[in-house]
Amino acid sequence: MSTSTIDAPAKTLSDPELKAALQELRRTDNVRNWWFVVRTYLYLALVIGGAVWFFENREDLGIGWWANVPVALVAIVLVGAGQHQLSGLAHEGSHYILFRNRFVNDLASDLFTMFPLFASIYHYRLQHLAHHQFVNDPDRDPDVSQLKTSGHWLGFPLARRDVIRAFARQLSPFRLIRFMRIRAQYNATGTDKNPYMIKGQKPSKGAVRVGILYLLAMVATLTALFYLADDWWVMPAAAFAMWAVVVAVFMKLPDHKYHQSKLRPVIHARYTSALRVGFITLLLTSLAVATKLTGAPAVPYFLLLWVAPLFTAFAFFMILRQLVQHGNGGRGWINNTRTFLVAPFIRFAVFPFGQDYHLPHHMYATVPHYRLKKLHALLMRYDEYRAEALEVHGYFVSPERPQVHPTVVDVLGSEYAPRTADVHIDAEAVSVVEFNDKEGLAKEVELSKSLGERPV
Repeated sequence: MSTSTIDAPAKTLSDPELKAALQELRRTDNVRNWWFVVRTYLYLALVIGGAVWFFENREDLGIGWWANVPVALVAIVLVGAGQHQLSGLAHEGSHYILFRNRFVNDLASDLFTMFPLFASIYHYRLQHLAHHQFVNDPDRDPDVSQLKTSGHWLGFPLARRDVIRAFARQLSPFRLIRFMRIRAQYNATGTDKNPYMIKGQKPSKGAVRVGILYLLAMVATLTALFYLADDWWVMPAAAFAMWAVVVAVFMKLPDHKYHQSKLRPVIHARYTSALRVGFITLLLTSLAVATKLTGAPAVPYFLLLWVAPLFTAFAFFMILRQLVQHGNGGRGWINNTRTFLVAPFIRFAVFPFGQDYHLPHHMYATVPHYRLKKLHALLMRYDEYRAEALEVHGYFVSPERPQVHPTVVDVLGSEYAPRTADVHIDAEAVSVVEFNDKEGLAKEVELSKSLGERPV
């Protein structure tokens, strides 16, 4: 991008030269995003592989069994951070900016980011685009709804000591499990708590029930064959045959048995359902075969190094991000979130792939994560943005001496509560989406505007 484009003086955020610069910033770089996917998996392979290597070789190294505990705890934290990285890539996919081709975008988002987290890009997109369009609307923002349903929403504004106490409470295993259980309803199986649902039509769980019954049968079959069959290849052969049968069932199910909404899917739910159970079939079969061939406890390793992080570290990092990105925020264009400049590990674990530059992302949602820092610097040249945009430096402790900007904890207090009742309905995020019921959506927009003075 030429410097002349962004150095030109401008008075308002509607300036034509800013719009021209935005067009350059919106370009999606397929090669770079493939690298981010590969890099994330290399990181996860290194952490998980290193932990398994230690567990398998600890005795030969002359190290006592007690060392398994700190190694496992560190691995759980690091894997949880890597899982949050996957969700950050899925976030790009939900905006159709992971890859330029929409079919590739959604297929890659599911296979490499959402399926490993036991969710789907379509359900996540339903939640996330509604969150953008109706940001901080207490009745229409699914992020607010999810946090309230799981009991994690806080009564903002909060004093500093109350914020610290509230974050400490999130470490409870019961609260973390509840967070993930409610999240699954929004991102894995679908929920009706969304403004994009079809009025008067309860979402069908027919296809979901077929998938659950199939997976229960798959687990039982693999377990039986593991103990009864002498040849390892019997397990993948049986698994493939069962998957072929359930695919045929999915192909025959009528459309109304799948979750439907006003948002048109890129790939029909019958195909993503078949791929989703296929992914889990491959995972379960691989664990069974690996155990059969090597004698290593592959299933316990999977539970310890993937499932446990998902319900602990990953969930905690998600909570630390979701609560502070919009908690105590307004509903205006520039005051609904902030930009977070934090320490490298916190950025990696809590604000992955541009989630730290959350304000410029909400203002221009079609700009890829790797250009948000440049976008923020560009916007800071405009008085309109600079006067209201909030930069947060540090999470719990300020790195500034003397302190100039608030920390994450500070920004949740009364001093930074929104002062205006402005309501912004985000057209940028949904400008690239196809809806089936535009008239119904327009009514939701009008209702959201009319109720704008209600507090979150």
